[in-house]
Amino acid sequence: MSIRNRGPNKESNVIVEEKDTTKKKGMRSLYYYHELDEWQQDNHYIKSGYVKETGLIRDCFELLLYVHNETGNIYSHLLPSLSLMGFLLWYINGPLEQYENSLGIWEKLNIAQFGMAATFCMFMSSTFHCIKSHSHRVSKIGNQLDYFGIIFLITISLVSIIRFAFYDHPVVKYVFCGISGILGGICTFITLDPKFLSNVYRPFRLKMFILFGLSGVLPVLTAVYMFGYSNAVARANAFWLVLEGVFYITGAVLYAARFPERLTHDHRKEVGHFDIWGHSHQIFHVLVVIAAWCHWKALIGSYHYLHRVTLPLMSV
Repeated sequence: MSIRNRGPNKESNVIVEEKDTTKKKGMRSLYYYHELDEWQQDNHYIKSGYVKETGLIRDCFELLLYVHNETGNIYSHLLPSLSLMGFLLWYINGPLEQYENSLGIWEKLNIAQFGMAATFCMFMSSTFHCIKSHSHRVSKIGNQLDYFGIIFLITISLVSIIRFAFYDHPVVKYVFCGISGILGGICTFITLDPKFLSNVYRPFRLKMFILFGLSGVLPVLTAVYMFGYSNAVARANAFWLVLEGVFYITGAVLYAARFPERLTHDHRKEVGHFDIWGHSHQIFHVLVVIAAWCHWKALIGSYHYLHRVTLPLMSV
């Protein structure tokens, strides 16, 4: 693995080899930001470790075998996506406490659908980062799938917790599920419309996703109004939901701000401190995984509250 040295600077923390060395059979070349085609240039604070357009799916999947600046983005979501669904299926059919007042298979399906959504979201994300170097067209399609995965996860996350927390208030339950579906549809339209894929609309896209995420606050506030603060916190496990929102929003803000790579940017150097590891997109991915775990905690807590408190009160 090598990065072609096109500049005079010798202060590189990455092994730089001569051009004739990079041409040896089996060697993989990495490139600097200024060597990329315009469509590949996205974050100029990440200066090195790039893979140029491959044109072959085979070469894209070979990215799994060596280190570059997308390695962290790929594996931070690929590994969780491969393990999450299996863990959830094991949990709901094993350790998850079963109650005599069970409402049927839909309870397990409600939990499992969240696992499916999280798995789909993270798998689409890792796939995008793996194939984005194929071509401009494939990169755009992968980007759309990446955003759609996020939309799908947010929508299912909201619906799953609402179905447990407001089980005894069907009108409120259906209203909030409908709101989640409508906002999810709007974000999907923005994602699939080619006009919104350009970097010019990046801030707008992020604002819409943040707004979509914040829509989850409405059910929490409604629960506080209807049931009181203590009961609302217990019914919807609001602590974990708030924590989930904090991680999502923090990740989105860091990603939009290009933090921390922005802080160490130096025009005199060709290699940045966070080119390979620790840049904003990787941090965003890790925070998404943590946020998904927070939602899992909230969902399971809401499931227990439904059976231990809500259903017994409904039967009185």
